Amino acid sequence: MNSDRVPESRPLRATAIALLLATSLVACGGGSSSGHGPFVPAPIACDWASVSSPDGFAIGMCASTATGVFVDVGSAVTMPLPTDSYNLTLDFPTALDSNDGSTAFTSANLTPPEWGRNLLGALQGISYEMPLDRDLKSPYAALTDFHGAAGYLYGPPWLPPQLEYVRFGTWEKVPTGNEGFVGPWYARTSGIVKNFWPLGSVDRVYRGYVAGAIGPGEDGSPYLQRLRSFSAPIEVVVDGNGRVVSAALGTIVMPYYDANAQPGFEALAVDPPRLLPSMTDVPDGVLTGSVVSAAGPDADVVDGRFEAHYFGPAARRGHELAGRLRLRTSNGLVAIGAFGAQFVPAVP
Repeated sequence: MNSDRVPESRPLRATAIALLLATSLVACGGGSSSGHGPFVPAPIACDWASVSSPDGFAIGMCASTATGVFVDVGSAVTMPLPTDSYNLTLDFPTALDSNDGSTAFTSANLTPPEWGRNLLGALQGISYEMPLDRDLKSPYAALTDFHGAAGYLYGPPWLPPQLEYVRFGTWEKVPTGNEGFVGPWYARTSGIVKNFWPLGSVDRVYRGYVAGAIGPGEDGSPYLQRLRSFSAPIEVVVDGNGRVVSAALGTIVMPYYDANAQPGFEALAVDPPRLLPSMTDVPDGVLTGSVVSAAGPDADVVDGRFEAHYFGPAARRGHELAGRLRLRTSNGLVAIGAFGAQFVPAVP
């Protein structure tokens, strides 16, 4: 990374936890037993330390250590009328039950675009906060939605699809100035949308985008020092029975601002991940599998999982595909993301 780049120095949505890391006054390390040198207090303990889970699809981030862990947080998003309303319900592990509950977001919680918190990586969506505050501070809850996303100052391989039947994005829960949580979500837009797998005689191609957050894991990382947002294109090919034939992310990008406050994007030094299906999924149910690395010179994905569902009314069976993923890399990073993709008809 060039020295004149300032990674996400603006308060981008889903990187607000990174603001805690950047502004924390608590230093890491211990004091000097000899009495010489400046006293450095020990890091403040974070509650997630006792509830980390390799199966979790959320990241718990600690400001005093600038490290994160996977946490198994149950999350659900519903969209009551009017259409700009969302209800986010979170169910934390027992030790973190105080963070449980629901948050309602309406148009009154919509963050103004000029605040820049509707951006993840090179993807621009919409974002909501409770409470709404230009100077973001804890405690707060937040949600982003990228179903109608636009590309932001970046030449993507294809335009983000304008999804009709599913929405996806990230949620945040930041209860204190030293600890916060971020995770992915996806949900159908109405009760008439079904999860039926597509049927046909030929392979089908789905294209869309992933948006999420990535940062140093439990032991830190030499590559990133705090949580960053990212986005990447995703292409999924399925057979005539709806089973995944191949699925891969394109270049993963993270935003930065140079010394003149001009935005740009840098590629994450991680081999583009592939989604490897489990091949045991039941038709019309959830698609599951692992996340692995494509061949390349960068850091490997050493562990990862994904899940996805098809979405569409009976007349457009399996027209859209959305899900969530998590991954861990060999250079000490942990990441979560949500994705949404749409069927791309073959050109005759």
